[in-house]
Amino acid sequence: MKKKVTQFLLLAFAFTFIGCSSDDKDENANAIDITLQEKYETPTFTVLDITASDAGATAKYEWIMTKNPVNQVTDSIVGDTKDLRFTAIYAGSYEFTLNVAADNKKGSKSTIVTVVNEASNFNPYITRIFDFDPAPGMLANDIYKEGNSKEDVMKTALGRINETNVGYLLDLGGFGGSIVVGFDHTVLNVPGTRDFRVYGGDVSNPTVAKANPPAPGLIYVAYDKNKNGKPDADEWYEIIGSQHAKSTTLKNFKVTYNKKAAGEPLVTSSALWTDYEHVYCENSKGDKYYLERPRGKKEFYPLWATQTSVSYEGLKLDVDFKTARAGQTTLWYSTPPEWGYVNAVNPDIDIDWAVDKNGNKANLPGIDFIKVVNCVSEPMGRCLQQSSMATVFAGAADLHIVKKYNLKQANK
Repeated sequence: MKKKVTQFLLLAFAFTFIGCSSDDKDENANAIDITLQEKYETPTFTVLDITASDAGATAKYEWIMTKNPVNQVTDSIVGDTKDLRFTAIYAGSYEFTLNVAADNKKGSKSTIVTVVNEASNFNPYITRIFDFDPAPGMLANDIYKEGNSKEDVMKTALGRINETNVGYLLDLGGFGGSIVVGFDHTVLNVPGTRDFRVYGGDVSNPTVAKANPPAPGLIYVAYDKNKNGKPDADEWYEIIGSQHAKSTTLKNFKVTYNKKAAGEPLVTSSALWTDYEHVYCENSKGDKYYLERPRGKKEFYPLWATQTSVSYEGLKLDVDFKTARAGQTTLWYSTPPEWGYVNAVNPDIDIDWAVDKNGNKANLPGIDFIKVVNCVSEPMGRCLQQSSMATVFAGAADLHIVKKYNLKQANK
């Protein structure tokens, strides 16, 4: 009897073992094997790409932050793609879990990201100018000195807005004038917050007539995806602001500026004016006009430019331009846009407003470069700037660094 009991127990154990092994096989058959690095280390203000193995075309991914040292908020979904771009402003240990589901199979894997403070302090303001291309206008040659090359002019321009010297305005001239600038780090795209500020002219009291109100400027941003330290043509995205969808906003507006040929006679009949026909202009609406140069003012056409004719095409905003008094246009009213542009009422920009050329959300992890373009052209008559209001630019700031180190926000 004892022998039979022993045999029965052995048989039962065997069945149990076989049954468990079968369950394990079924469970393993329904599990997705995920390859994911267990640990990362990255400095603050840096974009970290966390990559996972591909689970197939039908796979669905869910990244969950399970440990957050900043505000202790956990179990929040922070991504829904195979790979996760992670950025952090504050040091600490962050933990993530990746859940994957595909074809009735599931898998899960975790990773830890240790964020350390940056080795050197980043400058919150722009540190480089890659291009400076003002369109013809009254102050287009404001910082030019005889014999300067374009590179010389850009060095002078950077000196105006370098470090914390925001507020010394650069004039971008008329419609199409532009500047391209960069930071010494990536400005992070932090969800739910505005990420950078662009400094310009005073629009705090737009109902008061001003002798030279600043025109709004379009903003383009670029993320240095290939890490070559310069803005490549395929990296630019447009910031969509409060006026983009308005019926008064024109697409594909074009202005051509023609420099007077050497030796052409001046056209003047007044002691106040050097040349009534200083720069000849045409636009896509069929308007033809001149920029008239007053005495005591520099040339309107950039003196370092080698070409004698230049065209600019792009979006044109309506600023409700009105002259202060009938018959003269040295003073005027204009209405600045609410947000999303240089010289807007609110100068702070959310990187999430960036879109590609087809209008699709760019989903950038951050930006390294900014381009500002004058997007206003108005019939002003003899008001020095004349046919195009000027966009003025005084720099930009990373709002996350400004906030983290409690820095002064100039020109708020």
